[in-house]
Amino acid sequence: MALLTASALGKTIRENDIDSLYYFYGHDTAALESFTKRLVNKLCPADAQVMNFHKLDGKNLDFPMLTDACEALPFMAERVVVTINDLNIDAVTKDDLDDLKKILGSLGETTTVIIYATVDLFKNKKYLTDKNKRFADFCEKHGTVCNFEYKRASDLGKSISTYLAKSGCTITKSNAEYLANLCLCDTAFISKELEKLSAYAEGREVTREDIDLLCIRRIESDGYSLAINILRGNAAMVFTRLRELDVQNYEPYAIIGIIGFSLADIYRAKLARSSGRSVADVAKDFSYAKNREFAVKNAYSECGNISAERIRKTLEILSETDLMLKTRSRGKDGDMLTLEQGLARSMALRC
Repeated sequence: MALLTASALGKTIRENDIDSLYYFYGHDTAALESFTKRLVNKLCPADAQVMNFHKLDGKNLDFPMLTDACEALPFMAERVVVTINDLNIDAVTKDDLDDLKKILGSLGETTTVIIYATVDLFKNKKYLTDKNKRFADFCEKHGTVCNFEYKRASDLGKSISTYLAKSGCTITKSNAEYLANLCLCDTAFISKELEKLSAYAEGREVTREDIDLLCIRRIESDGYSLAINILRGNAAMVFTRLRELDVQNYEPYAIIGIIGFSLADIYRAKLARSSGRSVADVAKDFSYAKNREFAVKNAYSECGNISAERIRKTLEILSETDLMLKTRSRGKDGDMLTLEQGLARSMALRC
């Protein structure tokens, strides 16, 4: 009967405070899936799952099967566990939703239903769609709800160090957080990169050079470095990375979009710093997710010698360039040239 964080949820499970209904959603789907699997194994051990564990597909939910599973008594076990994966209420009819609520609102003490979503149920980066939000509120009244948000890089840094230690490797705190930020604090991406790094390091310390050499750079993690180097007029870095992104087949409009996103972070940080506001103020006022607070922190510390006017004019030039890309497309090569010209104009500013 609560909305819990992932850490608070873990604590209740460890203390055997078990609910009849769980509803899990969130952007960090790797963490969500991992937790769901551990919870299922705790409530219904492997040797009891043949008779007492029922896994249903939320995209094509079989209501008679769900009803039978929820009404069944556990066979030589303490509990029946039912999971429903990828249930999107936006795709459920009103009659089916009413039936689902009747079933979930009257679960027995020996039955636990776990609804977990690995699909996107959000209408924007922060909020669920209206129908999914109302269903989450229903689940909160009858059970436990958890939003698996991305963790901060500092929290993930500890997990990264622990993972590497199991293979005999070490990593500094700053490099662990660097890796987390490079992967945008997405545990699924982090896990894949850690497998490569641990195999490559073979028991030694994982260095910044190892990370840069082996780990796939997501374009979102490039936004800040490109934006700050544009403002500093570092053409060599900007155009080198631009060519790399072109080879990786990123579209010009996607590149300029992520640069503009980071420029907005820098502009907010600059104005906040000029008016005596803190990093925490910016993160709160603009509702930054935990995995993006580092963007404001970095911008706040590095924007001191960059004028607000330069940032503003750069944003104006790139806004014009973005409009050209979206309204006067000339094909990928022509659009890349348009982007390069816009970036060149920005770096040539004298203010």
